[in-house]
Amino acid sequence: MMAREAGLKRTMIRMAGAALLAGGILGSGIAVAQDNMAVIEARKEALKRAGASMKAIQGFVREGSGSAEDVQKAVAVLVEVSGGMPTWFPEGTAQGVGKSEALPAIWQNRADFDKKVVAFQTEAKNFVPIAAGGDRAAIGKQLGAVGGTCKACHDSYKAD
Repeated sequence: MMAREAGLKRTMIRMAGAALLAGGILGSGIAVAQDNMAVIEARKEALKRAGASMKAIQGFVREGSGSAEDVQKAVAVLVEVSGGMPTWFPEGTAQGVGKSEALPAIWQNRADFDKKVVAFQTEAKNFVPIAAGGDRAAIGKQLGAVGGTCKACHDSYKAD
């Protein structure tokens, strides 16, 4: 009977170990999913801020609303958002995950996507001295350049 109890004890220990291992594997999958959801939400929030900044600048250019200082603040947001973009598109955050609108083409054409991100970063940084100048025509021209980088990326990599 002792041998049987010892065998049963070993079986129970193995089953408990397997359950802990499975729980750890599943738990890490859940943690990754939660991390991906957090990345998607942070990405969407930052890009909404960029969109609001673009609209504020557009209001200054078209209607004279706001001030040159407001434009400078909006441009600072564009620079900040563009700087974060390289970290906001890890594997596992494509369309179909949470509320992601990122098309799988991002990961299929990563070099092109990264090139488009660099273009956005460059045009956002180029906007800083133009915004500081306060000239509506120059600001409008640079707004078009930044908007063009946004459109290029959205046309290829964002779901409608």
